[in-house]
Amino acid sequence: MSRRAVVLVGLAAGVLLLASATQTWVTAVGLGDTSAAGQVEIPGTDVSDTVTAMALVGLASSVAVTIARRIARLIIGVVMLAAGVSAVVTVARVIAAPGEASLPALGEVTGTTELAGEYVLGPAVWAGLTGAVLLALAALALLIFSPRWRDRSSRRYATAREAGAAPQEDPDEFDLWDGLSAGDDPTSERRG
Repeated sequence: MSRRAVVLVGLAAGVLLLASATQTWVTAVGLGDTSAAGQVEIPGTDVSDTVTAMALVGLASSVAVTIARRIARLIIGVVMLAAGVSAVVTVARVIAAPGEASLPALGEVTGTTELAGEYVLGPAVWAGLTGAVLLALAALALLIFSPRWRDRSSRRYATAREAGAAPQEDPDEFDLWDGLSAGDDPTSERRG
């Protein structure tokens, strides 16, 4: 798998996870007479704070991969994998027990600790799970395939001497200025 593919999958996963967290994950229905509302829609950010943080870690990790060298890519891969696994576990807990996960947020809205009659999962929680799984898979791909990737080098800024050109006998003023930009000392002997 190429560097580009891993970066794009990681970015897509982070965006999907972050976008889904702002949408309704759980709808609490049948709150009873003591509640001010009959039903409450609870977004992912209110159900779990860690999902947003893990999405941001995934986005930052994906961007960092574009400039990182071999050892740094492995470290980024481990951090990205931890973020992906943490997000998968968090979203899976919400899916497994939506009432328990949404109780603190529900209590803030209703002003009571009374349980709702029914908890309905929204489609955004499934999008969040998809984003979390994709983030973990992108991290695994990074750990598996990145040791085979070539490190990027700065050949585009190589000087003429490094590129194999013979030194000029009498350089003109423009070459001297270019040499200064490249870090050459104009007072040293330039003849070769």
